[in-house]
Amino acid sequence: MTEAGHEAEEIKETIWQYTQYVVILLACVGTGVFIGWTMWGDASVLRRDLNAATEQVHALKNQRENVSSKLALMTREYETCQQKLSEQ
Repeated sequence: MTEAGHEAEEIKETIWQYTQYVVILLACVGTGVFIGWTMWGDASVLRRDLNAATEQVHALKNQRENVSSKLALMTREYETCQQKLSEQ
């Protein structure tokens, strides 16, 4: 009778030990998932950086268009001046 009780005790201890391992593993995985979601899942920092970069790109495009327009005006004025000079 004592051997059967002893074997049952060992089985309970083994089950309890593996249960502890599973709980610790789940806690670690859950913590990792939570930290990962908090830092990268929502990606609020990346979204903010993307918006800033997009605004900068639009500003540079507008600046380029302004410079292109000024260059076209200057080129036209230069050609007009060259034409007037050649007529004289």
